Amino acid sequence: MDRDGIGRYGRWLVIGSFLAIFAAVQFALSMRDAEAPAHGPSKIPTFTIPVLMYHHVREPGPGLADAASLRFAVSPVEFEKQLDYLQQNGYTTIDTKRLEVSMRTGLALPPRAVMLTFDDGWETQFSTVYPLLRERGMVGVFFVHTGVIGEQPGAAMSWDDVCQMEDDGMDIECHTVSHPSLPQLDAPALERELTDSRAILEAKLGRPVTALAYPYGDFTEREIEAAERAGYRLAFSTEVGLVQRLDEPFEIHRTIVTFGDSTDDFAIKLTELDGSRALLDYRPSITPVPAARTAHVQ
Repeated sequence: MDRDGIGRYGRWLVIGSFLAIFAAVQFALSMRDAEAPAHGPSKIPTFTIPVLMYHHVREPGPGLADAASLRFAVSPVEFEKQLDYLQQNGYTTIDTKRLEVSMRTGLALPPRAVMLTFDDGWETQFSTVYPLLRERGMVGVFFVHTGVIGEQPGAAMSWDDVCQMEDDGMDIECHTVSHPSLPQLDAPALERELTDSRAILEAKLGRPVTALAYPYGDFTEREIEAAERAGYRLAFSTEVGLVQRLDEPFEIHRTIVTFGDSTDDFAIKLTELDGSRALLDYRPSITPVPAARTAHVQ
């Protein structure tokens, strides 16, 4: 081989060696990524959003006059101001399906996404909340316990109300049949509360119902497993804190909005990350459940 041939051979040898090393490094990196845990500490959440929790939206009156019950109420005037604040500050309301898809896939949410949830199925949620949301193009998530719908005229919504809201873009989801503290139930009763309420709603709405709000915020690992078996994809607690992508889908945090919250209070609740804040200390008279995770709200 002449000198030119030796030179060319040497250059190709160097290039070949470089390519082999490069391929080995790429392979090692790909193996490392493949073996990394899906929820390891290196994962960075792709979103953080507030989920706000409401109950009554009406003025104080019969059944809603003492300090304890007012913690579950917001006046219509204050509620309207809160909706205006959200609009003026660029927030976009989302439903449970959008949150579920984003939590499970990482699909981006709108900038300043927020979820507005309303528990129990009170009539004022139809007559007051729904029109205010609709005129602003906002969506609300309404967790109803099916045992009162159509059974308490003037206090709870009717099925016509529920279906009208659903048809108009609101998100109707489940809050069990009779609103019990789930950890107090035996296994058959727990299954009935979760499956019967879901089946009733699906029959009325004509579509899958996949989100649950735990009554009183009470749940243990048993209730999480039962909710998964019953076909739910998300479950909402009453533990305070913002929601991040890698949070557990059956332990979604919510922050309650209460009577007398100022605009500053409301703004803080939209950005509050600390789940250790003091929670409400009122609950109906029921037997305590030491094993339950409870946040003492409805």
